[in-house]
This record gives sequence, C-alpha cells and structure tokens, in this order.
Amino acid sequence: MSTNLTLFLTASIISVLSNWAAWNFVWKNESESSNGEEKSILDKLFWFGFSYLLPFLPTIFVLFGQDGSKALGPSLTNWSLSILSGLLGFLMGGVAMSGWSYYRKNGLSNLKTESAKHFKWTTSLTTLAGLCWLFILASRLL
Repeated sequence: MSTNLTLFLTASIISVLSNWAAWNFVWKNESESSNGEEKSILDKLFWFGFSYLLPFLPTIFVLFGQDGSKALGPSLTNWSLSILSGLLGFLMGGVAMSGWSYYRKNGLSNLKTESAKHFKWTTSLTTLAGLCWLFILASRLL
C-alpha cells in the first residue's frame, strides 16, 4: 500500500470515526431531548453522505489516480486531492472549534451526564481528524 493511500485512508477513517462518535455519544442525546420532530429521509441521507461518505472521497481519488488504477489524470488527481484535503481539514477543524466554543460558552453543565462524559474526547478526536487533513494538504503543497 502506498504512503499516499495510507495517509488518506487513515485520515478518512479518523474523520468518520470522530463524526460517528460525536453524534452517537454526545449530540444525538442532546437533539433528541430538545427536538421532538422526526427528520425526513432526505435529511438523514444528506447527513449520512456528508458525515460518512464524503471523508472517503479523497481516498477514492487516490485509488483511481496516479497511485492506483490511473483512471484519472495526474492533474485532476492532484487538484481534487488538494481541494478535498483542505475542505475536510477546515470542516473538521470548524466542527471541533464549534464544540470548543460550546464548551467555553456553556460548560458541561448544559449537557446530559452521559453526553458530558464523552464531550472532550470526541472533540479531541475531531481536532485530530482536522489536523490530519491539514497535514496532508501541507505535504501536498510542499
């Protein structure tokens, strides 16, 4: 397995894991208590794709790009990987900063006890995911 594929696959897995953990351990409990209405199937599909499929898109570009089957040209592969790495880095970093801002503003007292236990490590994992994507972006640009 090439170094590029290993880096992208690792960052993708960390991103999906942090999205899943933050939702299932922290925010799902909070949204269930504050909002009684059920989300539509389109809304659920959008968030599933955004949280669990989008982070694997750069890995797919690596597989079909110059390190994989060469189905995509090197220019398209380089541009798309750089753009997606930057996008995911800033997205995951923004989610982590949003969580940290919530913590600074409200503390853990507004969260349920079960959610508060998992808040810090899920936010840290989201930060790590953002840093992984930004590291990949920086390594591609240098």
